[in-house]
Amino acid sequence: MKMLKKIAAAIMAVAMATLMLTACGEDSAPSYRLQKIVEANQKTGKTYVEVEANGNNTAFAMSGKDSYVALPLQNGNNKMEIVAKESGTYILYPNLNGYVKAEGYSNVVGSVDAVVPSQSKLNGIAVAPQYEIKNVGMFYAEVITVESGKVAYCFDGDKVVYVVIEESDNTTVIKVNKWTNEIPEEIQNKMALKGYTEIQSAQ
Repeated sequence: MKMLKKIAAAIMAVAMATLMLTACGEDSAPSYRLQKIVEANQKTGKTYVEVEANGNNTAFAMSGKDSYVALPLQNGNNKMEIVAKESGTYILYPNLNGYVKAEGYSNVVGSVDAVVPSQSKLNGIAVAPQYEIKNVGMFYAEVITVESGKVAYCFDGDKVVYVVIEESDNTTVIKVNKWTNEIPEEIQNKMALKGYTEIQSAQ
């Protein structure tokens, strides 16, 4: 579960830090490649990403105050799907068309303060023309400094291909396979708990 929390926090850092760039982006020069991402977020308020972190394929979505994360379980054959809303945190069981409300899991998608500070704590963007990811290569990167460290967005052209979260005691490298402002309908329905009813247990 510790690894799940780490991956979830990293994914949320990617999405939320980008959303929170809005205030900085309004005064930023158009030359920043992150500016295009900021503008897209301003228009839709939605983010959907598919990434690979620590060898695990993970998906994450944000729409307003609702969020969704699909995390691989240790056996690699199944995934845990969690929806966080203002009303609570829900573990989904699609095979049962049901959910279990489980506040004990709220930190899986909610406790990201270590890597995602409040908007007021963002310290701006720095350009790193030659940012190295060990065993991967060199990239043009735009780096956001946050309270606990840095979030580096590495680009291939205008496309984000890696995100590196640097903390004082740890570095997480995230390979971005998909980044869009269109959330698949299936995921939107899950975020709305559409077609799901509360169950007492998945057993």
